[in-house]
Amino acid sequence: MHKRPPLVVLLALLSGYAGAQSLDYPSVWQCDANKPNWYCDIEEDVPPATARQQPVRKDRGPGRIELKDIKTAEQLRRELKRREDLAVMDPSEQHMKDYLELWQLTQDKGSVFADSWRRVVWQNPSLDYAQKRPVNNSAIKIYDEGRLRNEEQQLRTLAREHGLIFFFRSDCPYCHAMAPTLRMLSDRYGIEVLPVSVDGQGLPDFPQPRDGRAQAAAWGVERVPALFIGSRQTGDRAPIGFGMMALSEIVNRIFVLTGTRSGENF
Repeated sequence: MHKRPPLVVLLALLSGYAGAQSLDYPSVWQCDANKPNWYCDIEEDVPPATARQQPVRKDRGPGRIELKDIKTAEQLRRELKRREDLAVMDPSEQHMKDYLELWQLTQDKGSVFADSWRRVVWQNPSLDYAQKRPVNNSAIKIYDEGRLRNEEQQLRTLAREHGLIFFFRSDCPYCHAMAPTLRMLSDRYGIEVLPVSVDGQGLPDFPQPRDGRAQAAAWGVERVPALFIGSRQTGDRAPIGFGMMALSEIVNRIFVLTGTRSGENF
């Protein structure tokens, strides 16, 4: 009986490599991505220890002030600005945390300041601006009613020796819309309104105006509608406003400009 040839020899003969001293082929367990349904587990190269990312450290740059060392408002503002600038230019997580840590301290101090402010104001009426100008709804209503009475009284007093000068143009839609308001103002408070046309034409509510082309140029009226108040006794005049205005707005402006000092009713 003949012995069977070794398996390696038989494989060599079948593949035409008889007499080969050795065989060089990959292991059957080696990954072959070209095979169907074969998934390779390839280990990633581990970077050398020197190339590994170092832990992020807090900024220790020049001029840095730690929270425990901040004693003045100037130090707080300067350090907050420094950290903000750093976070804007390099918005890393650590820079943002560093900035927000100080921002939280700023918010805490602001809250304490605001609470202390209101406590002092509540207990010292001379420091409470609400004593001059109410802020709650009930008091505002009473204040507005009193101011309205003062405005009407002021306008009726002015009507005795003053009048309104109304500059308009016949093709101006805002002039057309404002004319009935001035007519109503004149009827309600008895103040005279002198209509002055800058194009020589009238309006339905003021069909016979004064030709004010030369007067508008002399007074520097470049926009209409324009409203002035003038004294019959002295001839002094002052602008009330330019552009379309509501009745309440006109009354309030006349009261403020003629019956109050700067800052008194604001």
